[in-house]
Amino acid sequence: MKLIDRFYLNFARFFPKIYRNHLKKQFIYAGLKLEPDTWLGSLNILTILMVIIIVILPWSIFKYFKINYLIIAISLFFIIHLIAYLVIHFKVEDRTKRIDEVLPDFLQLISANLIAGMTPFQALKHSSRKEFGPLKEEIDYAVSRALGTESFIEGLLTITRRVKSEIFERSMKLFTTAMKSGGRLATLLSELSRDIAETRSLKKELVTNTKTYTAFIMFTIVFGTPLLLSISIRFIEMITAIQAKVPENIGYGVGFLIGEVSITAPFLTKISIVLLILTSLLASMLMGVIKDGKARSGLRRFPFIAIACLIVFVITRTLISTKFM
Repeated sequence: MKLIDRFYLNFARFFPKIYRNHLKKQFIYAGLKLEPDTWLGSLNILTILMVIIIVILPWSIFKYFKINYLIIAISLFFIIHLIAYLVIHFKVEDRTKRIDEVLPDFLQLISANLIAGMTPFQALKHSSRKEFGPLKEEIDYAVSRALGTESFIEGLLTITRRVKSEIFERSMKLFTTAMKSGGRLATLLSELSRDIAETRSLKKELVTNTKTYTAFIMFTIVFGTPLLLSISIRFIEMITAIQAKVPENIGYGVGFLIGEVSITAPFLTKISIVLLILTSLLASMLMGVIKDGKARSGLRRFPFIAIACLIVFVITRTLISTKFM
């Protein structure tokens, strides 16, 4: 092991071994050639340097220290690691999706090669096409292992542990089981390809039918919520301004204007920003469930939805304040 690799490994050990093993699996699923410990160690070094800068820089310049700086620095450390992990997770999801999309065509091509008289090994080898993308990489990996010390069936079962796809895993297990039992392999793969294509078509139809609900959610979150919050803040500002002009001994049914308002406009503005961010997070997760069946898949939309909500909030806040001066 190189000295630089040992250096990164020492920093990677800040995290427990169970997390590092999980990260190794994610790198395999994502098809990344990087060493996970090296990547994690370099990321730790970067975040630690940022933490040191955030904590030490104010003290070195302004000669004072606040505990808030330390809290922000530690929070930033975990946020950066969370973002980095989500990037790897989304790479895994994208690679799995690309493999699932070309899997029916791949199985159909193997079936055609078997009908043409090829052996299962030859049919699989000649079905490895460049247009299949990451699936070609895994098939080439299985073929190379089959040409070495492993058998063809063991090579196919090995690549099922390198792709995070239930459909691909079941297809390969069914393929190897049919090879062992001596069934009509070409017919089986053709029917399997047709079933997978029909399932994908039904999923796309389901997503199309739910686009109306997705559009309604987006409109409510991005436009409706910021507008209502802006109106609420402006209402509090108007009540506060009226109270400042009303004498304390006034009567005639306007006594509700006397006294201090416990909720101020600046406080409500801060609460509104937090509420918009949390609502954007929940909305993005809900959209992920509607589209892909997984809440985590919607997290990639969260930054865009949150930024859009905050922009609309600032615009509506400015327009309402200007209109009702």
